Amino acid sequence: MAAVPGTEPQGATRAPLRWKEGEAMTGGATGHAVSIGDLRELARRRLPRVIYGVLEGASEDERLLALTYERLRAWSLVPRRLRDVSVRTQATELFGRTWSSCFGIAPTGTIGVLRRDIEFHLADAARQANIPIGVSGASARTHEAIAEHAPGQVWSQLYAATDPAITRNLVERAEAFGAGALLWTVDLNIAAKNDRLIRAGFGVPPRLSLGAKVEALRHPGWLLEYLRGGMARLDQWAQYAPADADPMAVHRFYLSQRNACQSWRELELLRKLWKGPLIVKGILHADDAVRAAELGADGVVVSNHGGFGLDHGPAPIDMLPGVVSAAGEKTVVMYEGGILRGSDIVLARCLGARFCFVGRATLYGASAGGATGALRAIDILKDEIDRTIGHLGCPDARDLGPGYVRAPA
Repeated sequence: MAAVPGTEPQGATRAPLRWKEGEAMTGGATGHAVSIGDLRELARRRLPRVIYGVLEGASEDERLLALTYERLRAWSLVPRRLRDVSVRTQATELFGRTWSSCFGIAPTGTIGVLRRDIEFHLADAARQANIPIGVSGASARTHEAIAEHAPGQVWSQLYAATDPAITRNLVERAEAFGAGALLWTVDLNIAAKNDRLIRAGFGVPPRLSLGAKVEALRHPGWLLEYLRGGMARLDQWAQYAPADADPMAVHRFYLSQRNACQSWRELELLRKLWKGPLIVKGILHADDAVRAAELGADGVVVSNHGGFGLDHGPAPIDMLPGVVSAAGEKTVVMYEGGILRGSDIVLARCLGARFCFVGRATLYGASAGGATGALRAIDILKDEIDRTIGHLGCPDARDLGPGYVRAPA
């Protein structure tokens, strides 16, 4: 994971001491994980280096990914004393449903290489934890199939396609299976340049070096699963590709439909097509949040797509207060970016985010231990949120606000 030179993201290096021999390979040690950093280490041990790069990589020099972590830690939380925190809650009402906490699972694409049916594992964990799960428009399994694992909890992510008929059908499918919200993603119309994966030969098609293939033999748990199931296909897009398309051809078709010409006109169209909560994901500029609200968006997600896209961009946590101020109370502002601790979620709430999404944190757990590992990641974050609001003297997470935070010097 990219980091400030000489440092690692908070909680990323400490490993549990109770792992038994072989547990790291199978993911059986996730129950011993104390932090998201422990789950990260388990995922690293299970995955071949090139596949782990899919999880950890970002654009170009990965400067933005490092900055995202650095700026989260630059803000301070300021506790208030002598307040009764004997009973605490982090339950959050959002779009007519009460969730057990103030965060959900972020949509992340092309993750089928990390673990077979990983989206099912994530959905199973979301169902058990009663949190929403965003499902990527580039999912290995269809949104309909994933929704069977977490009925009423799937938020469908959408990349508007070059072919408007496909966009319309994707929206119709989301409505048919009962998606809780539509997440229109606007910050990655042009494919990111991931130097790490390019050097490794991980592309479409992959051209892995002999060294990468030999290194994969050191990860038999992942390798056996891959040999049994083969390459994951983007099932969400398979019905639009030619009938005889293999997984690689489906992926190429999907890439051909990535629309670099998206504009505000698409938001107007989506608002007419979709009657449920409509969220614009990938907003960093306050003016864009205002424009999204004017055209009918119910919410926005302040995000830099996990460090993908513009590597010389700003950290989303620094842009959050301005977006909150501009968007107004009627627009639900959410946050995503660099969350590895429950205190990160509390900080975003103090800066005005109504809800947060975590990406890599739950992917570490699911990569290492399937649904059990993903649920462990969720439980760790919930426990840390509970402890943080207790330390702050704010027993109800809904009452968090700017009075509990100090800006960087």
